[in-house]
Amino acid sequence: MRKGLTLGAILGGVLLAGCSGGGAAPEPPSSAPVEPPAPPSSSRTAPAKQLQVADACGVLTPEQQQAIGVNEPPRARESNGVPGCTFEDGGGNATDGWSAFAAVKQGETLQQFTERMANEQPATVAGYPAVQIASGNRNCIVSVDVSDQGSVFVNGISRNEAVNGCDVMKKVAEAVVQNLPNA
Repeated sequence: MRKGLTLGAILGGVLLAGCSGGGAAPEPPSSAPVEPPAPPSSSRTAPAKQLQVADACGVLTPEQQQAIGVNEPPRARESNGVPGCTFEDGGGNATDGWSAFAAVKQGETLQQFTERMANEQPATVAGYPAVQIASGNRNCIVSVDVSDQGSVFVNGISRNEAVNGCDVMKKVAEAVVQNLPNA
């Protein structure tokens, strides 16, 4: 009789557990740290580029500078803690030419750039995914996805209202990308 009661208690418990819909008991909370979600993956299909640059102004060859219209000596400088170089056409003439700050940014990918910016428009530069952010027709920022560890960044202005700043900044970015060796 004891076996019958024990078996009946077990079957009754199983039936009650099945009817409750709860199934297994919930697991206690894990003490393991929760990993943040992975950053969005790159849509880059072109080869990743190396980001080490010995000379900030060496990102454009003299021939490239001449081809895109640089007619002032390049100036190495920092912008917001990022080393880069300013290239200019027009030499500071307030009504003509353009000025571009170009940098190879280690530590900020295109995805990270887009997470902190707004109003970016998708673009392609030298076969690489990019975004551009225009402020009017003259001011433009371009960021190009060249590596999982960083990006090419160009920020500048066209002093001539008839010249689209993003067109100029994309030309500068394209020349920089072409000079970076594959990783």
